[in-house]
Amino acid sequence: MKTKVYIFTFVFFLSAVLYYLIGFKKSKEEYKIESTTVTRGDLLLTVRATGTAIPKNRLEIKPPIAGRVESILVAEGNLVGKGKILAWISSTERAALLDAARAKGTEELKKWEDFYKPTPVISPLRGLVIVSNISPGQTVTQQDILFVLSDTLMVQAKVDETDLSKIKIGQNANILVDSFSNESIRAKVKHIGYEAVIENNVTMYNVDLELNLIPSYLRSGMSITVDFIISEEKDVLLVSNDFIKRKNGKGIVLIKNKETLEETNVEIGDSDDQNTAVISGLVEGDFVYRKKKIQENKKNTSGGPFSSPKLPKR
Repeated sequence: MKTKVYIFTFVFFLSAVLYYLIGFKKSKEEYKIESTTVTRGDLLLTVRATGTAIPKNRLEIKPPIAGRVESILVAEGNLVGKGKILAWISSTERAALLDAARAKGTEELKKWEDFYKPTPVISPLRGLVIVSNISPGQTVTQQDILFVLSDTLMVQAKVDETDLSKIKIGQNANILVDSFSNESIRAKVKHIGYEAVIENNVTMYNVDLELNLIPSYLRSGMSITVDFIISEEKDVLLVSNDFIKRKNGKGIVLIKNKETLEETNVEIGDSDDQNTAVISGLVEGDFVYRKKKIQENKKNTSGGPFSSPKLPKR
């Protein structure tokens, strides 16, 4: 009787082991070979930041006297020279005299207009009128802002403190106005702020950039994307980052020697998000390879003799 029990137990466990080995296969790993060619092109290494178009010198023009606006000679968007008359204002006394003379007739009004001249509002600098806050006939005080002038527009970028060490005075940058993203404008770093600005618990520093050319569509307050140029290499050999490995400052690529793939060392330079510059070890048109792992998991629908029962999905 005991012998039968032992035999039955042995057969049961042997069947369970065979079932387990047959029913559960290990994941099968395969490789496929991919290739790419060594090309020639430009490599641009940048640090990206966001910014805003702001006036370099923003000047608010207030009236020299309190009174009434008689006429306005400029509008928003006009470029004015230093000393140009922007508007004429009658003092409170002149406005009262003219109103009284107007009631007596045209001749009386002309007499007082010739005798009592209005006061001009003069531009103290050459610049662009970016704000005009007045209308003819409006009464103003000496605290009211009539116009806002800007001598030129610049870009102020906010740079993360971790990237600040890469930014230098005189460094070139490319800027894109978000609403005109197809047109890149060249700019140069003119000033790096000394005081931190905290935004969303991130420490930032203001960096001012001067534009080489100010486009006509640029307006104060526009959102800007700034790419500070860290490195710019022209007409260099390029290999996709997926096909090159870095080790101890050197590059390793796979090349085909007859029918086998062999690792070879190459001298490399800077990298951007897509490519790495190759200084020596390859020539334009060479093929480089990589082994890409394919992992195929084959699952058995049965749980096996010792598996826990699966609960139904809710």
